[in-house]
Amino acid sequence: MGNISEDINGVGALEALAINDPISIGGNQGDEGSSMEETQLQKTEKDPRTIARKYQIELCDKALVENVIVYLETGCGKTHIAVLLIYKMRCLMKKPRKDICIFLAPTVALVEQQAKVIKDSIDVKVGIYCGSSNRLKFHRDWEQEMEQFEVFVMTPQILLHNLSHCFIKIENIALLIFDECHYAQVESDHPYAEIMKIFYKPDVAKLPRIFGMTASPIFGKGASINSLETLLHAKVYTVKDREELDQFVSSPIVNVYYYGPTPSNSPCPHASYSGRLESIKAQCMSTLLTKIEDSTVLKNTKRLLQRLHDNLLFCLENLGLWGALQACRILLKGDLFERNAVIEVNDQCNDDILCGSYLSQVAAYFAAECKKDCPVEANGTEADLSSVDALGVPFFSLKLLRLVGILSSFRAQPDMKCIIFVNRIITARSLAYVLHQLRFLSAWRCSYLVGVHSGLKNMSRKTTNAILEKFRSGELNLLVATKVGEEGLDIQTCCLVIRFDLPETVASFIQSRGRARMPQSEYAFLVDRGSQRELNLIQNFCEDEAQMNNEITSRTSTVEYVDFEEKVYRVDSTGATIGSGSSVSLLHRYCSKLPHDEFFNPKPWLYYFDDAEGTVCHIILPPNAPIHQIISSPQPSREAAKKDACLKACQQLYELGALTHYLLPDDEVDDNNEDDSDSDGDDEESSRRELHEMLVPSALRERWIKVERKKVSLSSYFIKFSPSPADRLYKEFGLFLKAPIPQEAERMKLDLQLARGRSVMTEIVPCGASAFSDNEIVLAEWFQEMWLKAIIDKSEFVKDFVQLGKDDVSSPISTFYLLLPVIVNKYRGSMTVDWKLITKCLSSPIFRTPKDNTCDRTSHMNNCLYLSNGPTKIDDILNSLVYVPCKDTFYFVSGLFPEKDAFSLFKEETNYANHFAQAFGVKFLHPYQPLLKAKQLFRLDNLLRKRGSAEPREKEEHFVELPPEICVLKVIGFSRDIGSSLSLLPSVMHRLESNLVAIELRRRLSASFSEGSEVSAQRVLEALTTERCNERFSLERLEVLGDAFLKFAVGRHLFVLHNSLDEGQLTRKRSNMVNNSHLFKLALSNNLHVYVRDQSFEPSHFYPFGRRCSVRCTDSTQVEIHSSHESNLKTGENTEVRCDKGHHWLQKKTVADVVEALVGAFIVDSGFKAAIAFLKWIGIQVDFKDSHVAKICHSSKIFTALSAQIDIPALENLLGYQFHHKGLLLQAFLHPSYHNNYGGCYQRLEFLGDAVLDYLTTSYLYSVYPNLKPGQLTDLRSLSVNNNSFARIAVNRSFYKFMLCDSSNLIQSMNKYAEFFKTSASENILAETVPCPKALGDLVESCVGAILLDSGFNLEVVWKIMISFLDPVMKFSALQLNPIRELQELCQFYNWELTFPSVKKDGVFSVDAVVDGKEVCETACATNSNKKTAKRIASQKLYLSLKEKGYKTKVKSLEEILKLSQKMEARLIGYDEIPSNIDVSFADHIEDLKSNEVRNISREVQSRPVNSAKSSRYIQRMVQPTPDVCNPSSDTGDSNSQATAGDGLRKSSAKSHLYEICAINCWKPPLFECFEEMGPAHLKQFAFKVTVTIEEASSTILECIGDHRAKKKDAAEFAAQGVIWYLKKIGHLEK
Repeated sequence: MGNISEDINGVGALEALAINDPISIGGNQGDEGSSMEETQLQKTEKDPRTIARKYQIELCDKALVENVIVYLETGCGKTHIAVLLIYKMRCLMKKPRKDICIFLAPTVALVEQQAKVIKDSIDVKVGIYCGSSNRLKFHRDWEQEMEQFEVFVMTPQILLHNLSHCFIKIENIALLIFDECHYAQVESDHPYAEIMKIFYKPDVAKLPRIFGMTASPIFGKGASINSLETLLHAKVYTVKDREELDQFVSSPIVNVYYYGPTPSNSPCPHASYSGRLESIKAQCMSTLLTKIEDSTVLKNTKRLLQRLHDNLLFCLENLGLWGALQACRILLKGDLFERNAVIEVNDQCNDDILCGSYLSQVAAYFAAECKKDCPVEANGTEADLSSVDALGVPFFSLKLLRLVGILSSFRAQPDMKCIIFVNRIITARSLAYVLHQLRFLSAWRCSYLVGVHSGLKNMSRKTTNAILEKFRSGELNLLVATKVGEEGLDIQTCCLVIRFDLPETVASFIQSRGRARMPQSEYAFLVDRGSQRELNLIQNFCEDEAQMNNEITSRTSTVEYVDFEEKVYRVDSTGATIGSGSSVSLLHRYCSKLPHDEFFNPKPWLYYFDDAEGTVCHIILPPNAPIHQIISSPQPSREAAKKDACLKACQQLYELGALTHYLLPDDEVDDNNEDDSDSDGDDEESSRRELHEMLVPSALRERWIKVERKKVSLSSYFIKFSPSPADRLYKEFGLFLKAPIPQEAERMKLDLQLARGRSVMTEIVPCGASAFSDNEIVLAEWFQEMWLKAIIDKSEFVKDFVQLGKDDVSSPISTFYLLLPVIVNKYRGSMTVDWKLITKCLSSPIFRTPKDNTCDRTSHMNNCLYLSNGPTKIDDILNSLVYVPCKDTFYFVSGLFPEKDAFSLFKEETNYANHFAQAFGVKFLHPYQPLLKAKQLFRLDNLLRKRGSAEPREKEEHFVELPPEICVLKVIGFSRDIGSSLSLLPSVMHRLESNLVAIELRRRLSASFSEGSEVSAQRVLEALTTERCNERFSLERLEVLGDAFLKFAVGRHLFVLHNSLDEGQLTRKRSNMVNNSHLFKLALSNNLHVYVRDQSFEPSHFYPFGRRCSVRCTDSTQVEIHSSHESNLKTGENTEVRCDKGHHWLQKKTVADVVEALVGAFIVDSGFKAAIAFLKWIGIQVDFKDSHVAKICHSSKIFTALSAQIDIPALENLLGYQFHHKGLLLQAFLHPSYHNNYGGCYQRLEFLGDAVLDYLTTSYLYSVYPNLKPGQLTDLRSLSVNNNSFARIAVNRSFYKFMLCDSSNLIQSMNKYAEFFKTSASENILAETVPCPKALGDLVESCVGAILLDSGFNLEVVWKIMISFLDPVMKFSALQLNPIRELQELCQFYNWELTFPSVKKDGVFSVDAVVDGKEVCETACATNSNKKTAKRIASQKLYLSLKEKGYKTKVKSLEEILKLSQKMEARLIGYDEIPSNIDVSFADHIEDLKSNEVRNISREVQSRPVNSAKSSRYIQRMVQPTPDVCNPSSDTGDSNSQATAGDGLRKSSAKSHLYEICAINCWKPPLFECFEEMGPAHLKQFAFKVTVTIEEASSTILECIGDHRAKKKDAAEFAAQGVIWYLKKIGHLEK
């Protein structure tokens, strides 16, 4: 056995020594210097030992050293022993230790109750886990819980689930407590038993301490103390000294009250009542046969009707006529769900009306009998219910009369409280009502208690707790309870407990007795005097209890470990393990998660038949499961056969990939790729974006090295400006850098958009290399530093002196190039740097120290003007930059106004001298100087952003007049034409930088895979540029195209590669591969994120050489520096802090969009092959083998057995395509509800068709509307590719008439929609008021998927068919996207209030669309069974009404935009693949495929007639649950092909087949009896008689006597064959 933690014994010894030493509590740390706070904490710590009884401490001590089961009666404090044990072992569970304690309780109420006790008793962190713990779905969730909590209180099913799927490991459990542990029996299927048998194994490194609690160790048939001890690996202990127990717990007096029987000479009215009920039931049964065709519905309805009938007979017998009437009324009041809960039926039936009719007839009959034969009225309101004497049989049963007498005798006692235990919910509710109506029992304030698990709407946990609280407070003093009141619930101790229905087990006997713990309380039984079994039952219970007590007190044996041979399946990689019991629920859970709709509910069908070696279970899985059928090995019982088959099914599902490595359906997998990057929640902003560096192109990063007396060679490029209109002068500039610009960008052209529609076409022209001396390089660097300060950092030039070149003006994000003025020789095609201009600018006084600026200001006075900083030469002032301090503004001086001076008129009423004196306090000393003609220095702007389409027109330059004395000369020779050029250059360089980034990525891709060179750099740049850049192009159109292709390519890959996965699994796998989170991670791993352009150009963030970024960023400060961007986001600003590392925030979705846009770029510039190569490079595999496609196509031949069901030529004509593999066409029309014997449906083809239609439609819209915005493109696609538009195609082309399905509701729904659509097609305003079945749209998608597969993925073929399909849809007539959205936009435009009040009545929603504004108050109403549809219709009505009245937004509708848009020819973008050769490698698979085909076709031919009469379809399906079996000798199938056919079909016996027929038709089981024996003893022969009761309109009893056979088994088989033959002959079975 594994080692139980060695710490336990040591801790137990220490704790035992400290029991009587209160000072030592919590003092285990041994720290002499403990603080006062620690001392105070120890004083206030909860210590359960202070209130512990002696026997509790003794039993706890035993539990510290060995596994123990404590057996004590209810009320003896078992839970407190568990609390003591947790307290003493708490050091093993203190965090950060990973070990935990798990406290198991069998019910939710017990979980909550015990968790509260633990929290109140000791200081531990307690987690509560029951049915509502759905939030804990993944492994990481449970890891977090284990880090937080120390004690886990949960139901055993949750622990079994967690252990099975490795959410919790047995090694991490230090202490495992079982409350009500008597459920743990070796032969039991209870979760307690499975936990111990499967997971408590000797090979486990560390096993938990086991502690069990029970009031009755023996529970149920076959249970024993040995079994309990063996399973829990523990020994049962109890208190030997009963005297100590008696001090705390009182034992009630046991009394037996007898009733009946009815005197033999008096008539028994119950017989006539029962006969009448049988008659009513038979009439309803006959109605079923003519009304219901679906076999499943028929079976469930029959079962429900029979259960209703049985419950009413039970109430009639136990409560009497009036009680049975109340039961009828209770069942009539509830809906179908509650009715099933009351009679404890799990199956659902659709015919609630029929069962209601049965109940109504029975209720009417009972009411009439009450009025006729009884002394009181049926409703009891006018009856004399004031005394017992007024009551009698048959109005009240003898049993109920005896109960009333007991309650009547107890009513006078003070503080009386009573619980009446019954076995059925319907009894509890009916009895509570009857007792409440008896006025002479008014002292008893009554209610019923049936438990939350009952499924009753009015018995929620909250209601249950409220009832119990009322019972504790005395507001109620009588509860009628089912077994839920026996154990677990914290019910106040009673003085009287009555067993109206006798307990079924000794455990139930002991536990219900435990509710009577008040002194001198009574435990009463109602026993039928005429039933010997009941007479003996109480005595037997008492004897069994005494024997059990004696056995426990006298036991001395030690528990030996037993390794149970439990069938399990284990995944070695994870340790996930399921037993045969858990496999049943796992299989059902898997099936429930298969794709389904209202017309198809996937679930496994289980059938049983006898084999020579035992019972065999045959499981038929839903058609969309990867396995069709599973056959168990022969087992001794049906239950064992079911478990064996389910375990096999789960194993095969795992091996096929349908279950994960943790043996979970894949939608429950803990996907670490999951995050919220696809959502738009503001709360997750920080988790959806990350800080990343931007790439600086290598061509701009290379530095030049200055070497004294050596020339520096720089690549030179002329920047040519061509303004339109030519109304401005631009100084020629050149670009100089060390590395040459790549060829793709060296002649870059860029159209810069200016104000008022003006533009400047900019072109880069290569001019070879230019040589710079070391002095020239210095001058060039200073000049660049100077003009950057002048146009960006103007404040630097306010000072009198500016020093250039004193510091290193570069930073990590700096780009190393020089932008210098040049002189162009147009004739030679060369350029030279304008050194004269550079020298003149750098000679400005601002760059000289004050002592260098001293000069003879009196010389050349005739050529000077007096400026603010002194006399200055006129030549230096003209074409220079000046600063006006009083205005804090810089100006370019272009000339003089000789005719104007300071006394010239400034405005109408004043001159310049007066104006400046008044406004700025400036007095001119030289007022007669001419005024300067100046132009204000521009504000640098982003000239790349999108602008309006205004017509270009000339605009005169704006000049101002400045008195010289207010000006300070700053830069000599810095003219306005230089300024005009410099206003363009930052935008030019930003675009060049982006181009170079795109070129680098393109070159990287070209080096990685040959197809990378097939995309242009410009297209790559488009794919890298987001909408946030606000440029005239962005990635969004490419992203729409790339997204559609990615969905198609990945979907196609998964479809071919995973032939066993259903549509839902394929969709989830595709989602995991193409979701934003996964694409982001792939982009990160390939370093694609550094290329993303996600910021609009901000001139203040322009940092070329000569301008240093002032924000220094380190690893420790980067988050703090860039966190200010969050506040900018909230205010709507699109700016970020720019640091010296080039960090910027990137949304994960943005990076994912770039990946999709790059896919789109490859498709547009090259094609599918290049796009697939890119996906492969980034890490997404989308390739497949032709042989896999061939195998899928060929395997579809199994569906050709259905050829007679569909007119294939007519269908091919409608589709416009002739199929090579007809099976694909048949599969495309197989609805999953269609019952066949080999599985399969259209859902996988639908998945494939959906993906290809999405891409083809996107390609159509992308090519036809090249100027459409991405959002409009997406809206149009959503209009085209949706279920409703496809449903219209299915109706127009009559596809739905060919669908094979076995759901009459679906057929009705499709016909109803088709009729509605055809009649309302001309009035398309309010279409779809009739619900559109999803199956209609699915048909179109599955057809397209079948064609795509059959053509070998030839998209040209599918393209032509898609165009013909969608031609009516693509016309976009009466276009309206989403009426709700359009109405909301209209209301926002006019600032109206929009509301949608709704009401629901009789299952129909009525929704009002109400608009309320200053000038308008309009309402429109719509009704529909679907609330969303009603809301949409109401919105549509109201929107059209408002539109007719002239209300509309300024934004053009999509319909208007399409009318104005130029429509191009539709084309299939990017398709350059060669269709798959579906015959390639076919020889490798032909034998396997042939064997599968032969087996399945032969099975179909034998088991299903091709042409069955419509009226008998339900009979066929009812009576043929197990497919007939071909002769094993003729089966050519591979016996190992278990993935598709289970273990191969076994031949079922006629006897088992007959049992199935009776079960499915809800007839009584056939009765087999040996009719005759003949011959001597050694030659005996037997004849068997079989009796079958056909319970239809009138019960028909069929008897068949078989021929004599030597063996009884053969004789019974022969007789069963005769019955089946006759049933076929009379039409109950197919021949």
